[in-house]
Amino acid sequence: MESPPTVCYSMGTINSLVEKITPLLENHPMMEDLLQDVKSLREDLMNKFAAGGRASGGERVKVWMKQVREMVYDMEDWIDLKLQEEGANLSQSDKPRMDGFRSLIQDARGRCERYELLERAAAATANSDAGAGRPGEVAGGRLLWEEKTVLLGIDAPKSELLNHLSSEQKELKVVSILGAGGHGKTALAREIYRDICTTKQFECQAFVSVGRTTSTRTALIELLRQVKSDTNAPQSRSYNDEKQVSEIITELFRFLKTKRYFICIDDIRSTQDSESITCALPDNNLGSRILTTSRMKDIAKLCSRRPSDVVYEMMSLGEDNTRSLFLNNVYVQEEEWPDHFKESSKKLFKVCGDVPFAIIITAGLLGRTSAELSARSDRLTKTILSELSARSERLTKTILSELDQFDSAPQVMGKILDISYGDLPLPLKSCFLYMAAFIGNHGIIKRGRLIQRWVAEGLIPERHGKSSLETGASYFDELISRRLIQPAFDDNDDQPIGCTVHGVVADFVASLSTEENFITMGAELKSGGLFPCDRVRRVSLDYSGEDEADTSFSTTYCLLEQKSWVCSDEKPSSDIDEAISLHLSRVRSLAFLGDATRIPDVSALKHMRVLDLEDTKGLENKHLGSIGQLSLLRYLGLCGTNVTVLPPEVMALKQLTTLNLRQTRVKRLPKFGDTKLVSLLAHQLTILPRGMGVMAELEELSEVLVGQDGSHAGDVARLIAELGQLRMLGVRFGRLFNNQETDRRGVKHLLEEMAKSNLQSLLLDNYLHHLLDLLIASWAKKRPQYLRKFELRIPGSLPLVPPDIGSLIALTHLHIHVEAVEPQAVHALGCLPNLVVLRLELSTDPTLTVCGTDGFQCLKVFWYGGGGNGIGLRFEVGAMPQLRRLRLDLDAREAMLNYGHLQFGIQHLPCLVHVHAIIQCKDASAGTEVDGMEAFIRDQVSLNPNDPVLEINTRVQRSVAKAAEGAVIAIHNREGWMNQIDPDKLMVVDFSTSWCPASRRMAPVFADLAKMYPNVVFLTVDVDDNDEMSTVAKQFGVNGVPTFLFMKGGYVQDRVVGAEKEELEEKLQEHAALML
Repeated sequence: MESPPTVCYSMGTINSLVEKITPLLENHPMMEDLLQDVKSLREDLMNKFAAGGRASGGERVKVWMKQVREMVYDMEDWIDLKLQEEGANLSQSDKPRMDGFRSLIQDARGRCERYELLERAAAATANSDAGAGRPGEVAGGRLLWEEKTVLLGIDAPKSELLNHLSSEQKELKVVSILGAGGHGKTALAREIYRDICTTKQFECQAFVSVGRTTSTRTALIELLRQVKSDTNAPQSRSYNDEKQVSEIITELFRFLKTKRYFICIDDIRSTQDSESITCALPDNNLGSRILTTSRMKDIAKLCSRRPSDVVYEMMSLGEDNTRSLFLNNVYVQEEEWPDHFKESSKKLFKVCGDVPFAIIITAGLLGRTSAELSARSDRLTKTILSELSARSERLTKTILSELDQFDSAPQVMGKILDISYGDLPLPLKSCFLYMAAFIGNHGIIKRGRLIQRWVAEGLIPERHGKSSLETGASYFDELISRRLIQPAFDDNDDQPIGCTVHGVVADFVASLSTEENFITMGAELKSGGLFPCDRVRRVSLDYSGEDEADTSFSTTYCLLEQKSWVCSDEKPSSDIDEAISLHLSRVRSLAFLGDATRIPDVSALKHMRVLDLEDTKGLENKHLGSIGQLSLLRYLGLCGTNVTVLPPEVMALKQLTTLNLRQTRVKRLPKFGDTKLVSLLAHQLTILPRGMGVMAELEELSEVLVGQDGSHAGDVARLIAELGQLRMLGVRFGRLFNNQETDRRGVKHLLEEMAKSNLQSLLLDNYLHHLLDLLIASWAKKRPQYLRKFELRIPGSLPLVPPDIGSLIALTHLHIHVEAVEPQAVHALGCLPNLVVLRLELSTDPTLTVCGTDGFQCLKVFWYGGGGNGIGLRFEVGAMPQLRRLRLDLDAREAMLNYGHLQFGIQHLPCLVHVHAIIQCKDASAGTEVDGMEAFIRDQVSLNPNDPVLEINTRVQRSVAKAAEGAVIAIHNREGWMNQIDPDKLMVVDFSTSWCPASRRMAPVFADLAKMYPNVVFLTVDVDDNDEMSTVAKQFGVNGVPTFLFMKGGYVQDRVVGAEKEELEEKLQEHAALML
């Protein structure tokens, strides 16, 4: 298959260079000749190659474009560094260097003429019917944010495979699903896994995806984590630091030896993965089962090697299912299809029928073009409409003509992706290829992180009237609309929080990115896949699975700076040493995941624009010293690290546009002057006006702490008034000052400035309920012109819903906790005209009935829970007509007394696609109540004709003894202590004694806090109870009582020593917010 051209990112690079040089001419006229040569190269040659769309014109054209791109990168690097070092002053001594660049440009032109590359490209273009699409807003959007995957044609294979897995055979049985990439193996396996998990036949189960990037070690760790969580077994800690693969295999084998288990291993691609993982799964004659998926027949047969094992080959969807799948993924109704497509659709469905994902991609490609015609027909000229129609017809003909050449499913899938990629607008091609930087063990790719990195990399072109972040957001939407990425959702928003990438698309992107040296993975350096002349521009290192190849790269790089090499017993030749140094000398972007001790020395990477260290384990202040030397740095990501203080040199970086400090302990920034910051993201940041320069370009600021330990409300109000570009703001309210009237004046001023601003997104977190009158007075019946999202979170528990809350018509997201909800309060909430997300928590559990007359016309997400059993919720006909996601927090034992004769009325929700139920039970012995609750929920959800996706999670409170209020768990032995360790929960531990007056004084305070934070685990340990608990106290450095430890996953995050009530409350609020 002929690969797509390098035109997309080469054009982006040279356009960026032209835009960079042009404004410099006024002060540096000597650059005029260089600029004209660059423009001439772009207009005379590169634009003509770009006009060929996906037609590349052969290998020589690709090599030439790659050489030009590298030359342009070198020119841009030199200009950027020169202007930084010399304070934007070029001298006559720089002219020879510019003349050298001009000479390189002439050499490139000469090679193009000598090898007749334009003629080759013209010939290829003449044979190509489809050109690149034009950027624009997504038309239609009927399925743009569809959370539910439509599965067709799986009933028969699912039934057959379930029969194989449900046999009474006692010996271990392995069933392997075999099929090409994009055939739906993973979707089928997940459906089977979900069905089997509901039957409770197995003591433990796990679903793990391997793929092309997940290391065997990572897969084994995930297997062990999942099976242990199913059995409430204590979780092992620090696998990444302490255990080798052989040790993990041994622990997994021993754990499963006495249990009936069901394991699903998805997308196995190598015999090493197959053998390493399956050898950890014992044949224990307990009726255990393994389900695998693979694209390779040899792997499938290797997994299912026993006589009773099964290899199941995926079958074609069939014409009817193929047509239905296309209709479910296209943006226009069948009657709106262009005539040419109505005629050719049958042939297309037949060609793509063996590969369901090919149909989905084709629907995104052709459907978007048809939707554009349909949606814009009333406002476009006949000429443009004719062009769009002709383009749509050319695309259809291209797909059919080129697919006729291929017989195998992988070839069909590859060609569909090739055509879809070729149809992307030029800037979007680069953004799509950039997804390769996130392929690996990242799970969901965060939307904001992705867009901010696109901007920092210079992949987003300037658009009149739109910021780069807004343009990036539209690109993200368009990739979803084209089905090239899949949106990812959670229970807190109606919009995607990020995206995932299908395995087939990931392979396509990774292959193309590697071929064109766009993004380099650490494994490529060790494998020798790069030519000596190749320079790494963007590199992604992942140590989360202790990948050997990445280890070699990092160690090599650090040691090269010291002119030594200890990666192997043999010292390599000086040629290899020089080649590796050359590879790394021009790195512009480094993304790192894993242990901080493996981070390369970044001080030598002077061309670095992007440094993403998000979630790097063990990253502390001492690791940041050299970052201040990166004068070209635009993006610095430190989210989820242990950093507490930012070096002053970082804030002195003049090019820095994005600084992400979320989920860190950084509360104050060093003093700084004027900055180009566009995004400043932190957690409870204190704004100090005297120490901050001008941030005229700031668009995103979140979140600022207002209160006694943070910023003055008046200071934040003045900042908002000064920041004319600010479009996203998050504010968290802490303890206010003692002067109540001053507090109220400051908050009032802040709210008024917010209402007058150009904000598009506003978050008021922990907004104090006694200040609600100020909010209502400032915002009643108002919705600022540009505001799209207004989120309000009110802490604590109110007696009732505030009666005037219905006047806040701008509200889109509301989190509120009340004692009870009266019918008129339901109506008041329902009358909020823009409310799309409602999180309603109740301390009691009265019957809450929602009917069609209550409103909620725009509500998309509803989260219902709290202190009651959650069973009193009722939906009547016409209730919440747009609701798509429902989250229920339920108490199994309490609800057992009531649920048998009650109905949720879920069948009355016409747009529901996802239900997420959290079942709370007091201890592991409540299995009967949990099973009964699960069965009830399944029965209720099954009544909805949409067949919503149902996700059920059980949370067991493994209490040994409880406080009087039932919220604080008393621990008396090490086993009870280990049972409480949860990697996903915040745990607060009160180490105390019965004889200590201070401990006794803090006990009721601790109990009250436990009631206020139901999602936090509160433990109390009497250090004098026995030797075991005394040892636990010493292990965690508890030298006196009371001492309060804040822990997660067995690790201490923070502590409060002594009976410091206010400090305890403050730190609890801070750490609980980090868990949201």
